[in-house]
Amino acid sequence: MGKHDFFSPKAVANRIKAKGLQRLRWYCQMCEKQCRDENGFKCHCASESHQRQMTIFASNPTRYIAQFSDEFEHEFIAVLSQRYGTKR
Repeated sequence: MGKHDFFSPKAVANRIKAKGLQRLRWYCQMCEKQCRDENGFKCHCASESHQRQMTIFASNPTRYIAQFSDEFEHEFIAVLSQRYGTKR
């Protein structure tokens, strides 16, 4: 296998990266970070930056849950209004 082989892991990773945002199966909402696969997500969860974010979350979970809920509600209403176009 050559350095620039089409099926090398690096070449495959670069093609995936070039496509842009993938399915949000491996997404950390606290850090707002998307991972490509389960291994990447596990590595992210073990990282220092993720642990720091989780410590902040643990100090006041109600605030963050309310923030996520408000953000979801706002975006959901926006999608509904675009999809169905009602102005009630």
